[in-house]
Amino acid sequence: MGIGKLILIDLDTIETSNLSRQMLFKPGDEGRPKAEVAAERLKEMNPFLKINFYFEKLQKLPMSVYEEADVIIMALDNFNARLDLNKICLRLKKPIVEGGTVGFEGHVQIIIPKGSNLDYGSREKEIEKILESELWKLNEDDYPEYFSARAKIEELENEIDKIREEKIEPVIEKIRDNIKYKFDEDYAPNKMNQTACYRCLVPIPPPANKLVAACTLKGLPRNRNHCVIKAEVDFQKKYGKKPDFNKDDDVNFLIELAQNELEALRNRVFEENIPLEKLQTLTEQEVNEWKENIRKTFGPDYKFEEMENILENKIAAIQTVSSIISSIESQEALKLLFRVKGRNIGPPMYPSYINYNGVYGQFDCLEIQKRESCLACGNIEGEENVQIVVPFDADVEYIFKAMTMSGYDLDPDLWIMTNPMTKEFYWNPYVESLKVPNLKLKADLKIDSNAIVALIPLGEAKENSVIKKFNVVITYM
Repeated sequence: MGIGKLILIDLDTIETSNLSRQMLFKPGDEGRPKAEVAAERLKEMNPFLKINFYFEKLQKLPMSVYEEADVIIMALDNFNARLDLNKICLRLKKPIVEGGTVGFEGHVQIIIPKGSNLDYGSREKEIEKILESELWKLNEDDYPEYFSARAKIEELENEIDKIREEKIEPVIEKIRDNIKYKFDEDYAPNKMNQTACYRCLVPIPPPANKLVAACTLKGLPRNRNHCVIKAEVDFQKKYGKKPDFNKDDDVNFLIELAQNELEALRNRVFEENIPLEKLQTLTEQEVNEWKENIRKTFGPDYKFEEMENILENKIAAIQTVSSIISSIESQEALKLLFRVKGRNIGPPMYPSYINYNGVYGQFDCLEIQKRESCLACGNIEGEENVQIVVPFDADVEYIFKAMTMSGYDLDPDLWIMTNPMTKEFYWNPYVESLKVPNLKLKADLKIDSNAIVALIPLGEAKENSVIKKFNVVITYM
């Protein structure tokens, strides 16, 4: 499409499950960085394309990487990464095309930051919205004729409804009853439980398709995910509760149970494929090759993080939904890219958010209102929005350290820390019982990831600080 350069950023490696829904990856790529392999394959398709790739967290890259881009496509599966990239793009005034899928649903949103100098939106539609809002504010004393006319219209509409109810609906109901009476015999044979066939629409014979039989679970684990699920059942039988993924002992025991099931699965498959009479004819090397192939088929031994990923019932990505969403993202990115370069090949989608429901094949365009109180793009005078990353065992004192690292050197004796929703105090230097620097954010104060705390100045800081309130978004790493 004439794109001169792509910058690919991804911290993930290729897994077998990726092969069915990404045309850039092939068998044998497993374990390699996704961004690196994608860059190789794209260069094969178009050797004139310039590509940079980074196998790194997007937060760790220098701002120069993002400054170079004209349009950012945000295709992430991590909520915190989305927030961080959103913040970067708003700061650099870069347009974003954001999208995601879950099961049979997907969405695309385009984000045009204030100050990006991009032409976006419908002037007439925005005027109509403001007009509608202003009309609701009118006072009857100031516009008596307007309100009199509206009352007359309402009377006429009531009269129309009355006529419809008395004269129109009875005829409609009579005809509907006649159709219902004859439907099963006269209409149902040609209308129900069937659809138009392929040749109804296309006058050529449809190609023959091969059918693939589906496998069903026979009570014993047949893949590595089944092994973990079986391990969870055994864990519950032993301890009477589900494993707690915040406790290493629980996860390690779960791994042990799952590993036993995986070994049993490998042995069963070996015995099913190598009966005793065949085993006697194989050399030791051939036996080891068989076992290694089976190990590759069902994957390596379990890792710590796999337990939660499997048991949290992650909804599988569906290739068709991913294709639709990525197609819309690509189209919108192209229109924005040309617009950045001064050419108009079509307006970006309006409204700026579209939702796709794959169950019904339905697209819904949704109005997304910009909030002045938004922590990322809002404009509240005297307030500053800051996002900090803290370890899971961080305490109150660490918040002030993180603020210093973010460029805000705050004296803990001159600032209070509160929950902006409940107004609960987390830190108050004037009250001894609320001046406890080693209180744990998560364990003691129950502050979850992406929660907001407010920092408000006192005394001297209140008089000298331009900022009267910090809205601090806390993210755990």
